[in-house]
Amino acid sequence: MLATMNYGMLLDRFAASLVDDTFAPHGIAAESRERMDIYRNNARINRIAALADAFANVVQLVGADYFGALARAYVDCTPAHSANLHDDGDGLPAFLRAFEPAADLPFLGDVAEVDWLLHRAYFAEDVNAIDASTLVELGPDRFAAASIRFTPSVGLARSHRWPIADILQMHIDGTPAQLGTGGQTVLIWREGFRVRWQTLAQADADAVSALMTGRSIQEAFSQTEADASSLLTQLFGLRLILAIEERHEARI
Repeated sequence: MLATMNYGMLLDRFAASLVDDTFAPHGIAAESRERMDIYRNNARINRIAALADAFANVVQLVGADYFGALARAYVDCTPAHSANLHDDGDGLPAFLRAFEPAADLPFLGDVAEVDWLLHRAYFAEDVNAIDASTLVELGPDRFAAASIRFTPSVGLARSHRWPIADILQMHIDGTPAQLGTGGQTVLIWREGFRVRWQTLAQADADAVSALMTGRSIQEAFSQTEADASSLLTQLFGLRLILAIEERHEARI
């Protein structure tokens, strides 16, 4: 019987052989090595199928065949870093932005980023958001100095050039998206089993972005033109806030 460590090493080598056609793992019988192409092909097919499910809006824009070709190019040069296929694809937006064959579709990377956040929102951990009534005990000064932690499903997709919200809406009701209208920002979250999204104005997007990076509530709104009362009421109303975190400075 193989020792546990040796068995683990064998699995690692087998996994490596699935992404490297030239790698012949030790411990695999010679007569089996020629069949490795079957496993490699199945692994690629499964990854490509998972990517097609995760990037539905990109698929609608380019078609299934075109997406299959670019997904295969991505899979061939990007090893999977997780055994969970739902984790595959986090690098696809950046890949598409640099993918020369898709240079005539420069908006694909930004749309892929939206798709990935929609996908991650669906599979995000279930948590209980806090209620705005819990803020009463903080008082205005402590609240302003605190930072916000969002629920795991919340994501913010920002495109400085492309109308990503209009592209999403186009795939819902058929309203054509005008690519020349400029960039848009989309706030993404999940309610129950349904993923939601909405367009954010630039000022609100700037504030949410700052809050996501850990800026205090006061800092986030002092650096933008967003209406703090209106935006925070909306965020709490949608139940997107997991916690209000106070900063505890060291005392001498």
